[in-house]
Amino acid sequence: MMLSTAFGNPDNSYNAVRLIAALSVVLSHSLLLGLNSPSYDPLSWAAYDLGATAVNVFFVISGAMLTHSVLQRGLGQFVRNRFLRIYPALIVSAALISLIIGPFGTGARLWEYYSSPQTWLYPLNVAWNFEGAVLPSMFEHGRYPGDVNVPLWTIKYEILSYIVFGIAAALGLLRHPSIAFAAWAAFGFALLADVGVDPTGETPVESLFRFGFAFLTGAVARRFGEVIPLRFGWAMAALALAVAGTGTRFGEVTWIIGIGYAALYVGAKNWGRIAEFARRHDLSYGIYLMAWPIQQVLTREPIWFGPQVAVLFLLSSTISGSLAYLSWKFVEKPALRRKAPASEKEP
Repeated sequence: MMLSTAFGNPDNSYNAVRLIAALSVVLSHSLLLGLNSPSYDPLSWAAYDLGATAVNVFFVISGAMLTHSVLQRGLGQFVRNRFLRIYPALIVSAALISLIIGPFGTGARLWEYYSSPQTWLYPLNVAWNFEGAVLPSMFEHGRYPGDVNVPLWTIKYEILSYIVFGIAAALGLLRHPSIAFAAWAAFGFALLADVGVDPTGETPVESLFRFGFAFLTGAVARRFGEVIPLRFGWAMAALALAVAGTGTRFGEVTWIIGIGYAALYVGAKNWGRIAEFARRHDLSYGIYLMAWPIQQVLTREPIWFGPQVAVLFLLSSTISGSLAYLSWKFVEKPALRRKAPASEKEP
């Protein structure tokens, strides 16, 4: 199968890959919160740990899917459709967190919590401040005091990717593969050159190049999809490339390319019932939005179930998955129905 036909296949499993990626983020955070050490992450030796790798996969698939949609159906109501995909679930999940989950994680008295303007303005604050939005005395006795919903920091880069992609598509740049390839190569070179790197943590500049390169990896792969086959041997070679680059200056680039191709290959297959469930109920976004504050509540001192990462993962996955199902059924799916008719099946 060629990459160009994978996204047009109604039996593909890309929603299932995104679901696995979301659960991988939950597992990575369960290890971090349950054991309080990033060294227990199964990919701590790699260029990116499990959670970061999963987020990279989100960006690769997003770049490929949006490019496929624009190439097949045109730009259409791009801005409106992207808004409907991101913001309804984001704002509703923020309301659930502030009004229902928040009281279980705050150190403030209940009347103080509900009388604070921060509580009621939190959903609006999240819409523009993302992970910087705060709630009264939230998780002050937890592992990460004050961090209401840390994973939201990646969403602003997703939105930025959409904006730049939409402008490029509107200018007709997708019709020129050489331009897309040059942009991809430039972002890759920036990662190789360690632009914006800070030894104490990932800087906004480094994140910009990381997510931009991951998004462009998917976009360029789909743009050249007519000549890129999706084969098992190639997927194994891509994984080998990812591992071979580990520990070298090429590690970040080879990891994104290798894992990205493997994800595109796996998603092109039909996983049967798992894929069918994921196509009918796209829970990945809802899980990503709600898992962290649930995990913070579950790991408040004393940890009543002990330091069992498996229990934390199962509980947080079950609770966030249930809320994600409600979000999909009553918020995301109805919002997606309001997309432009020509882009009705757009991811």
